[in-house]
Amino acid sequence: MKERILMLGGAMAQIPAIKRAKEMGLYVITCDYLPDNPGHKFSDEYKNISTIEQEEVLEYAAKKGIDGIIAYASDPSARTCAYISDKLGLAGSSYESVRRLFRKDLFREFQRKEGFNFPYFNVVTNLEEMREIEDKIVFPCMVKPVDSSGSKGVTKVNNHAELDKAFQAAISYSHCGRVIIEEFIPSPYCQLHGDGVVANGKLQFIALGDQRFLNTVPIGTSLPSQIDSDFMEKVNMEVARFIERSGFDCGGVNVEVRVTGGGQIYIIEIGPRTGGNYVPQLMQLATGEDEVTAVLQLAMGTESKIRMPGQIKCCFQYIIGSGKNGKFQRLYVDQYIQDKIEKIYIHKQPGDYVGTYQNSNGVVGVALIKFSDPNEMEEDIKNIGNYIQVIVDEEKR
Repeated sequence: MKERILMLGGAMAQIPAIKRAKEMGLYVITCDYLPDNPGHKFSDEYKNISTIEQEEVLEYAAKKGIDGIIAYASDPSARTCAYISDKLGLAGSSYESVRRLFRKDLFREFQRKEGFNFPYFNVVTNLEEMREIEDKIVFPCMVKPVDSSGSKGVTKVNNHAELDKAFQAAISYSHCGRVIIEEFIPSPYCQLHGDGVVANGKLQFIALGDQRFLNTVPIGTSLPSQIDSDFMEKVNMEVARFIERSGFDCGGVNVEVRVTGGGQIYIIEIGPRTGGNYVPQLMQLATGEDEVTAVLQLAMGTESKIRMPGQIKCCFQYIIGSGKNGKFQRLYVDQYIQDKIEKIYIHKQPGDYVGTYQNSNGVVGVALIKFSDPNEMEEDIKNIGNYIQVIVDEEKR
């Protein structure tokens, strides 16, 4: 009998992992609350259960006799994955370590306790509590739900007048009703972003590049980073030190770091799962290392062969969004950039509604682009909006 893996979710970005698991000879079961998700067409079996319903998923997993479980590219599923691996004695990281990484308030408390650099922060549950600490807030600051993902409810706030609206946006996305207001860490560099793979509590692989933003919403990550490679090694060591202290034992991690002009390293987030929007595919394109296979092997309790990258090729993950609301017509791709695109994933069909890109709900697709050198890459990234455009029938007012 084939070994069985339960994959929490069947969205577009999870299809590469579903297909790879099948290629590895695994019997793949997918589950989530969206039976029309495209990934379910590639699995051996599908069950209609929300991936955040821990007890229901546990009952089903036990019934199916699974040998492994993974929350690939899914923040909400990560805690369920850890809960089930704990309960069934499967490979994975402990529920407490995953919860500590997932919840932004617990993450900051851990940084403070363990002596890592951290942004000054306060946690509030209502406007009255925010009023009590309002005089302590230094602008600009970041206002975030403590337990959401994909930039949902995240706002950079520049003054007191913007606080109430930012709080309301954040609280609307928080499942536990908690909002974190934290210091914005200025940096002369791009924010660092990428994926890592952890085995036996040690960082086995990591590649961080320069994350690009439209306001607070990421539009892509380019590798290699413009930060000096010697200093990047210090960043990687700090992430490795955090992982070892955190108790996170194995699996993929999605990492965000900011470096100040004075060289101080601030770990902004370490998500306890592989990155979304095809970050693992970006990792493989840039480094040659196969993150997808590695995290599947670890989920099944076998050794991963992934290693720290050597030479990193110039690549960019471009998250495609619309600047207008309307019905999706098509994606315009200029021939100039088409020749450099290694892979393009389109999530929308003609006639689908698309909204202005404000968080992960507005992603139309992702392009993975390869360049010959850093200068060419930087110039093309500056003009990427001219080369790739979402064409919509605009909403009539």
